[in-house]
Amino acid sequence: MARQWIVRLASGRITAGELLQFKGWLAEDPSHRHAFERERIFWQQLERLERAEGWDQDDQEAGTQGADWRRVPIRAHSRRTAIVWALAAACLALVIVYQDIKIFLLADHRTSAGQQQFLTLPDGGLAYLNTDTAMAVTYSADERRIDLLHGEAFFDVVPNRQKPFRVMAQNGITQAVGTAFVVHAHDQQAVITVTEGTVAVSSALNNDNQLQPSVAVSKGERTTYRQGEAPRTVETVDSASAVAWIQGTIVVDGLPFAQAMAELDRYRPGRIVLLADLVHAKPVSGRFTLGGVDEAIDAFAATQGFTVLRVTDYLVFIL
Repeated sequence: MARQWIVRLASGRITAGELLQFKGWLAEDPSHRHAFERERIFWQQLERLERAEGWDQDDQEAGTQGADWRRVPIRAHSRRTAIVWALAAACLALVIVYQDIKIFLLADHRTSAGQQQFLTLPDGGLAYLNTDTAMAVTYSADERRIDLLHGEAFFDVVPNRQKPFRVMAQNGITQAVGTAFVVHAHDQQAVITVTEGTVAVSSALNNDNQLQPSVAVSKGERTTYRQGEAPRTVETVDSASAVAWIQGTIVVDGLPFAQAMAELDRYRPGRIVLLADLVHAKPVSGRFTLGGVDEAIDAFAATQGFTVLRVTDYLVFIL
């Protein structure tokens, strides 16, 4: 039964009714949870077992007189499962490539989930790329331009009034002369937080490429715009918390549970899937190191009485 539940959860097509059955099955007996955990670990190890030294040779010898008959069922099951996982991984890889083709073609610098990168720009300015970020850098005779294709980056700008510094993101522009600020581009929106000086933020309405009047954002302030919309009213924020990730700290301050999980999900490969009933979920807060993302997931889930199930290192369910 544990193996059947693993297969169903990993399929991504589990229904609400099946989820209730699964949670009930887990609660029936402590042995069920132990069996589920054993099966989960087994699935994580399948690929490593398939690649073990001498495995293919053993497969070829399985039908010979010298084969170890006790290994045949496990090996056959492993091979079928490995093929299924390989096909699934190939399909997922195709989707990712098509979704990210613009980034692959245009990005000069990029980080993967959990990685960060420090850069010195051509004029001596600084850029710090957060997790899962990609950007292109273009410096010309009259412009310093950054195209933030995806993710989040901090910029410490060298003053130069003759050559504006511009960050393009989500069909909008953040322009500075000499200042420091963060741009976070995700889910078709951009969030601009200023830590020093002032920037001008403008965006194009309805994707017509005609920029609207800019909004001034100063130290300790933030604005947000979505593609095709004007920047929202400037609000006061704790700019130090907004750039805590530069020092390796993730700050979650009173976020709704789903939003907090999305924030943590940025810093780890794979996916966090929320299957719990979030109707009565309370906001969560905390400070965690970049290396403590899994501990943060467990801690936040515990505050709501939710269960964390890690089917693989890359697939986490919150129940």
